[in-house]
Amino acid sequence: MSESFAWLVKQHHAFYEVSPYYIVLEERPVGLAARTRRVQAGFDVDVYGARTEDNELAMPPPEVYALGYTELEKISQKVSQHARDSCSLEVIPSPSDVFVDVRDHAKVEGMVRIRISHYRGLDQPAGLPEQQALEEIEKELKSVGFACRSRNVHV
Repeated sequence: MSESFAWLVKQHHAFYEVSPYYIVLEERPVGLAARTRRVQAGFDVDVYGARTEDNELAMPPPEVYALGYTELEKISQKVSQHARDSCSLEVIPSPSDVFVDVRDHAKVEGMVRIRISHYRGLDQPAGLPEQQALEEIEKELKSVGFACRSRNVHV
């Protein structure tokens, strides 16, 4: 991990939140009414960094966001090398999205999502491989200095 990434995490008061990743399946058996069901297919790890200068026009500056995204990609690739049983990790950028944290004096934040899911079929719920990948992602994030703000998951 680069020193510049650890500095970036500290400078932008970076933190992450974990939540379940659900998909909604619509099943249409022949001759029966359609029904939907929700399946927890994995986890979303949302990584945030706060804007540090009030005079910044956008959040975050493109070069800062690019560095954060690149380093999160490296973490995800490292974890996916050890993942098993069709476990999938995807880093989803959203550089043009801005989040306002009403819990923290309307602090403006940028976000990158790490999605942990699988290729076992849409109707299959997340299991041990996804849970282990989540634990590894959290371990890597904490080693760089990320704080965990919220972890609302159950498998």
